[in-house]
Amino acid sequence: MKTRHFYATAVALLTLSALTIGGAAAAEPTPGGVVIAQGTSAPAQEITLSAAPTKPGQITVKAQPRAQVKLTAKGVKQSKKANSAGIAVFTKLTAGKTYTLNSRGQSTKVTALKTVAPATDLTVRTTTIADSVALSWKHTDTKATGGSNLNYRVTAKADTGAINSETISTETTSTATIVSGINPDLLYTFTVTPINAMGPGQSTTATMSETLRSLMVGKDQPLTLQRVAETPPTSATPTPQPAPKPGTKTIYVCPSGYSETGSSCTKTLPYTYTYTPYTYRTEVTNRAYTYHTETTGPMPMIDSFETQNVCPSGYNLEDYGANGKWCRLYGPAPTAQVKDAAPAGFTDNGSNYTKSEQVKNNPPAGYTDNGTQWVTTNPAPAGYTDNGTQYVATAAKEAKIVPA
Repeated sequence: MKTRHFYATAVALLTLSALTIGGAAAAEPTPGGVVIAQGTSAPAQEITLSAAPTKPGQITVKAQPRAQVKLTAKGVKQSKKANSAGIAVFTKLTAGKTYTLNSRGQSTKVTALKTVAPATDLTVRTTTIADSVALSWKHTDTKATGGSNLNYRVTAKADTGAINSETISTETTSTATIVSGINPDLLYTFTVTPINAMGPGQSTTATMSETLRSLMVGKDQPLTLQRVAETPPTSATPTPQPAPKPGTKTIYVCPSGYSETGSSCTKTLPYTYTYTPYTYRTEVTNRAYTYHTETTGPMPMIDSFETQNVCPSGYNLEDYGANGKWCRLYGPAPTAQVKDAAPAGFTDNGSNYTKSEQVKNNPPAGYTDNGTQWVTTNPAPAGYTDNGTQYVATAAKEAKIVPA
């Protein structure tokens, strides 16, 4: 009885063990077989170090994520760690000062800036062209605002009274420009926005008080303006004015849109140009035939006699073996003059060699060749002269009475 009990107990334990092992094997299979795919890590992408002014006195740097970035200048040393996106921001910097950024063997330079100041003295004048107006303004650019690396975005916007509005846009680096395409029946608002490397500054606007149509002589003559671009006086001497009243004084200032140059007032416009495509002409070159001499046959025999060993001068000794030795005198071989082949680029037209080719004409009067077309500088607009580099208008200073 005891033996049976032991056997039954052993069988039960073995059965339980097998079930446990089977269950474990089903839940966690043992790795095996041939590897057909393997996970890999993508190589880190190298990011080029870059920096730009983003706010007044602030520079934002793009570098490798988590990389250390050093900023240096004379008397300045700072270091920051880029965030997970590779961005590091340096603040409280001096506008107009150039800083060097270094990170992981890369280097770049950037100048901290402040917001660019708005333009002043924006003036819009008519021109001799019915759909164009001339804009001029003043602007002080400093190293702190981007120095001379400034652009001006110029827009002319007319409210048509409908959903859409007419807008004309252009950009320039000058403080004057011509805006064309103006609708003579609409009033426009003109906007000048200075832009430095940090972005646009505050805009300056001027709105037309009357349409171009109202300035035209006869409403049926759209190309003739009653008032055209102002022609400033050529004299730089201020016009005499009555004595100022007590408590006031007279000062002389430049008209709006003009800059003071010594004792006179001037304003400038950049050159405009007219372009003309090349024209060509056909030139024919003829050359006379040339010839060369060719032999047309063998030398003729003039005299022949048998000899032992010696021939007279001019004779050839010819040994024919069993047939003896002979002295023979030959005349010159016949020749003929043969025409040469046509030179490269030429053909034979039956009477000479000839070549036809397209030759660029000389520039028209007043034009020069810029390598791709002919170009000429346009005449100076009304009221302006050409000083050799740009158009210049000169005006006298205007009297202005101010408190003493």
